[in-house]
Amino acid sequence: MSFASDIQATTLTNTGTAVPRRVRLAGVNVIATATSGTLTFRDGGATGTVKLTYTTPAAAGAYDLLIPDNGILFSTDMHVTFSNNTHVTNVVILYVG
Repeated sequence: MSFASDIQATTLTNTGTAVPRRVRLAGVNVIATATSGTLTFRDGGATGTVKLTYTTPAAAGAYDLLIPDNGILFSTDMHVTFSNNTHVTNVVILYVG
């Protein structure tokens, strides 16, 4: 990936706004438990447009998702919804913006 800006990171442990402004999602690192679940990435808050749904496997461990090229654009903000708060203990979001 080549970006004109430095990649930054933020960490979430529950549903909420990850980045409160326009950004591009470059990657996600998830520490998951043995229960499967989903992370829903939305542009425009909790009821905004779904940009990505990431399903975690029912196996404990660390999982990486790298977004190619310029990443996924979030025009307003980046909100992440945890489908089951027991399936993920930590999410590190890499972004540019």
